[in-house]
Amino acid sequence: AWAAALLVQLPAPLLAVVTTVVAVAAALGGQRHPHLRATLAGAALVGAAVLTSALVRIEAVTDGPVAALAAERAAVEVVGVVRADPRRVTGTYGDQVVVRLEVQEVVGRGLRHRLSTPVLVLGDLAWEAVPLGARVRTTGRLAPADDDDLAALLPGAAAPVVLDGPDVWWQGADAVRSSIREAVAHRPDDQRALVPALVDGDDQGLDPDLEEDFRTTGLTHLTAVSGTNLTLIVGFLMVLARWCGLRGRWLVVVAAAWIVGFLLLARTEPSVVRAAAMGTVGLLALGSNGRQRALRGLAVAVVALLMVDPGLSVSPGFALSAMATAGIVLLAPGWRDTLARWLPRWLAEAIAVPAAAQLACTPVVAALSGQVSLVAVPANLLVAPVVGPATVLGLAGGLAGLVGVVGDPLGRLLGTGAGWCVGWIVLVARTGAGVPLAALDWGTGPWALAALV
Repeated sequence: AWAAALLVQLPAPLLAVVTTVVAVAAALGGQRHPHLRATLAGAALVGAAVLTSALVRIEAVTDGPVAALAAERAAVEVVGVVRADPRRVTGTYGDQVVVRLEVQEVVGRGLRHRLSTPVLVLGDLAWEAVPLGARVRTTGRLAPADDDDLAALLPGAAAPVVLDGPDVWWQGADAVRSSIREAVAHRPDDQRALVPALVDGDDQGLDPDLEEDFRTTGLTHLTAVSGTNLTLIVGFLMVLARWCGLRGRWLVVVAAAWIVGFLLLARTEPSVVRAAAMGTVGLLALGSNGRQRALRGLAVAVVALLMVDPGLSVSPGFALSAMATAGIVLLAPGWRDTLARWLPRWLAEAIAVPAAAQLACTPVVAALSGQVSLVAVPANLLVAPVVGPATVLGLAGGLAGLVGVVGDPLGRLLGTGAGWCVGWIVLVARTGAGVPLAALDWGTGPWALAALV
């Protein structure tokens, strides 16, 4: 499936040649090996499905009315739904706000089109107040987009007119995110910024120097939405549900409810959907007969995600997520069981999961950055025991703050506990980044990466 999505990047004539060669090889190989015939037929079917999805998506985005108007740089009026939180960026001509809009209606060149296509809006600071999920109207002049996932850009967009507010579930998610920030508002700056980033990926206000230290020590995954967030909190909820007497299918209901809640809380962007899928696979790996079920789950997750968004095939984040999940599936259960002989099982699991993920991702990180962090695995081992408590306490503090007057002191108390945990993470990141030769320059050629593996 991954190869099929990558093939879309090839020129059409070369794509035709590659497809023909693969088809002939499949036909010849299947004649001598009946089992191989079934395997190749299944692989061909999956590849064809992903390839078809990719071509349809590209056709819809790059050859639709919005892309045609953008090629003419036409002045338009658009109506659409905000699909990502507005983000302020600093440019040559001052601050602007970037918003991803799903355009539902566009008027240009005297014609009105109803559709559903993604457009990136660059507007003034008035866009910063527009909530996620709101339906807005604006005007401007379209421009072509370099990203295949976008139909066009809308730079210099007029101030938005909000036609409809966000749905109730988006309002609830915003309330929880705000409450999480309130629960740690009394903590030092680094802790105040890192707790929301750890719980729901809300990294606004994170110190750039601290982000660099996290990169050096291989802890960047803690500041972004990942499957780890989902796995930790679902694991906690499952323990809590068992303590309350729930068994069997009710546990599945609890897990499914939180996965939906996680998507809303962390936003339904491609990276979040990917994290939710990979986190679910990670949960399968830690159950009984987990390795076999999780390997199937990982394969299904990769195929399904590529069918929904074939562009993930060239996304470094997707590669890292898949590798991290594979590390958790193949390595973490055995490491956990071995460590559990002389450590509490919860602590063994807290150490095994991030260490396995970091080890599996190291060759991919080296290929992308040309560096190997010599402190990444020790740093991840040192922070692993507090990542779970920090995530759970941060979320619990946010939920407690929603209760009202009684919940505010409890929310701040839980937020203080989360702050203490992330304070240790900050200390490890800053100390590890200051170690001589914390990161080693490494080649990105095939032999260098093979040696690293």
